[in-house]
Amino acid sequence: MSKTSVKRFLALYFLILFGAIFLRVDYFPLSWVPMYGYREIGPQLTVKFGDKSGRKRGFFAQRANGETLYISAEDLNVPNANFRRLYHQRAYNNAPPQDDRERVALMSFNRWWYETFVGPDPRLNKNYSGQLLDSVNQTFGYGPSDPRRIARLEASLDFATYDREHLDIGDLSRPKIERRTAIITETGSFLKRGDRVAPMSTGMASKAGEVE
Repeated sequence: MSKTSVKRFLALYFLILFGAIFLRVDYFPLSWVPMYGYREIGPQLTVKFGDKSGRKRGFFAQRANGETLYISAEDLNVPNANFRRLYHQRAYNNAPPQDDRERVALMSFNRWWYETFVGPDPRLNKNYSGQLLDSVNQTFGYGPSDPRRIARLEASLDFATYDREHLDIGDLSRPKIERRTAIITETGSFLKRGDRVAPMSTGMASKAGEVE
């Protein structure tokens, strides 16, 4: 290959690469975009506690005919890491990082590019929990009128809330622990916190396990 051909190839390569970075195209190989980590500053920090035994048991489920069962990673034939995301994130209507971060603080040209060629902002109307219920039924081959179809899924996790004043001094010994249960049904998704049950947040500003 001649020097001229090499220079043309490199020029084209870097044009495409930096164009992808400029447009924040996350699925383009080797491009970098700031959507996988971000910092939130506030008076409190709330995090989810993993529960390996509960996650191994799986989702509590109810069929349309009233039968109850548990659905595990083995039942769905998915790796444990994937199932963890389903149980800890999608059930609580939390998006993958790309959906949550790809359009944060975009310049007007980049926003136009996404709206025109990719589609609406996925944060505007989140329905990851509903998609999870549909996917489970599709995996088992249950149609919308099958009495064996899964009509309800539940996932329960402990949420710990730390005060900023304690975090500033490295004191993690006094969290406020709250049990939250994601309830996914054919008519909508809900979050149970104590005795309160409310619709799952679906808007752009929704956070993990919060309600509107």
